[in-house]
Amino acid sequence: MVLGKSVGFLIPFFIAAWFGVNRQTDSFFLVYGLVIFLSSSVAGVVVTIIVPFLAEKRTRKEDIGAFVGNILGVSGILLLMITTVLIIFSDPLFSLLTRFDPATRRLTVSLFIETAPLIILLFWSGLLSGAMNTYKKFALPAFSPAIRAVIIIIFIFFMKAKIGVHAVAIGYIIGEFCRLTFFFIAIRKWRLFRIKISLGIDARLKDFARTALFQLIAMTIGVMNPFIDKIMASWISEGSVSVLHYSHMLYMIPTTILTSGLMVTLLSHWSQRFYKNGPNQLRGDVRKALTVVAFWTVPLTGFLILFHRPIVRLLFSWGHFDPALHTQLEWTWIGYLVGLFPHALVLILANAYITMKNTRRIMQVSLAILVLNIGLNLILMPFFQVAGLALSTSGVTLVSLVCFSIAFSRDLGKIESP
Repeated sequence: MVLGKSVGFLIPFFIAAWFGVNRQTDSFFLVYGLVIFLSSSVAGVVVTIIVPFLAEKRTRKEDIGAFVGNILGVSGILLLMITTVLIIFSDPLFSLLTRFDPATRRLTVSLFIETAPLIILLFWSGLLSGAMNTYKKFALPAFSPAIRAVIIIIFIFFMKAKIGVHAVAIGYIIGEFCRLTFFFIAIRKWRLFRIKISLGIDARLKDFARTALFQLIAMTIGVMNPFIDKIMASWISEGSVSVLHYSHMLYMIPTTILTSGLMVTLLSHWSQRFYKNGPNQLRGDVRKALTVVAFWTVPLTGFLILFHRPIVRLLFSWGHFDPALHTQLEWTWIGYLVGLFPHALVLILANAYITMKNTRRIMQVSLAILVLNIGLNLILMPFFQVAGLALSTSGVTLVSLVCFSIAFSRDLGKIESP
């Protein structure tokens, strides 16, 4: 999974070299942030909740293919309706949220229309990825982002001169469609289950929806924060949205290396051990994971902060990227990096709560963090500009860690052993 996602992180560097930092890149990254907010909030729930849910259903020998097909069908209709409404109201929406000039706003609306299908494609890919993880088929879901990234980069390279930044939007659509196609083919080839698409809302789907509801709210709020940051960055100056996005991608590279593959395997592993051995087993597993991640995160954070300048200038000193923006990008990245350690630990504790199916607690913490993030943004932006948005993110991540740490033992103690 680390390798798969790492290739995906190359895309922003190519965009930076081929397009630089300007109103066009601001428009795309704002649109992409909105699409990721809409799709990942739902897809992120499914890819995590589905693992313990399907593990339980497999134990009961229920029809996995019918259940997955039911989610595919119903979600497709609902997301299509939501996407259509957003497209219709996209112009007044961006007029309200941003301070772009009319030309930039028209480009933003156009890019959103081109990118909107990602909302459905990302959700379906997340669902099938989670289902395959349940069957211990980690390889393709883990490596698929790399396949998608290569397709996107190739398409942008050949089309950038003809259609400009629109090549980025269309490239993402083509790449994600290919990834989803690979999932369907793999499930059929491996004979994991037979997908039976249906549109009915039965008791099984309602049960899943109830279980996922609080996690859905929490994930929606969690991915809302980066989108809110991009909206507020558009208030600062031209190029601020792009600088924030590039620095966030730099931050996500070590985050992914430390936690991405680990989280998927831990969730599957913890779910089986928890339902077999009870809360004491989960408590021990979480402690071990926290210790291991902390051992690697602290020295890595120190190294990246110490060598932040040569790293940024190595990655962003070619193509159309303006060297005058290096200092701004460096300080914004540092703002994110100081939150790397608490972020890694928060991910582990959040997965523990998902294993317990106690998504209410995740929702409660996320709601508090949303309000705090907006408040800190308003306080820090006047002093640190774009870097203040990154520093605010690190601050609220630390608060999240404190909240989860205080509540975890108490919440786990309320669960009876088998």
